[in-house]
Amino acid sequence: MKRALILAAALSLGGCISLLPKAPPPPRTFMLSAGDIATAQGASINAVIAVAQPTGERAILGSDMVWSTGNEVAYVGHTQWSAHADDALQALLVETLSRQHRFRAATRSGEAGAQYEVRWEVLNFQVDSASMTARLRADVKLTHAPGRQVIAQEIIEATAPVADRSQTNAAAALTQAAREGASRIALFAADGAAQAEAAATATTPAPAH
Repeated sequence: MKRALILAAALSLGGCISLLPKAPPPPRTFMLSAGDIATAQGASINAVIAVAQPTGERAILGSDMVWSTGNEVAYVGHTQWSAHADDALQALLVETLSRQHRFRAATRSGEAGAQYEVRWEVLNFQVDSASMTARLRADVKLTHAPGRQVIAQEIIEATAPVADRSQTNAAAALTQAAREGASRIALFAADGAAQAEAAATATTPAPAH
């Protein structure tokens, strides 16, 4: 009788163990990085530019990749960025500005004193399933110290085709759109700052002889 009870208990325990759900596979993680950046043509600006962390909807600036269908927002399953998109986009733009070599230096806002600052709101950073297109769209402002006066503003957009509905291609297209968008934002900021510097020089009185 005792052996039968032990066997029954063992079978019962074994049955419980077999009913436990299997752990889901870990999500695939992709880096949102700058890639190759060429030195940009144009006037050099002897000034430091800072990049603020972008604002925008939490759904598109978190760690998930967004895949939209009309007005419905979904996420690319079992896939995520290695960092929150707002942090990654800020770092990507700082690196882009630095490696384009138009400014003396580029930094995150608050890390060092800067004469110019990029403030931006990300309006769209997702894959549109209807057009199979990855898109970055941002409202970008260039401000100038002191007082952080806005000297230029522009809606900047970049897109990239998505080859198919795979996780890898979605991540690659979003990364391409982010890189192209960052390059356009960096050029916009440099050109705006160069115009501001030229205007300031033109209105500076010549020294008396």
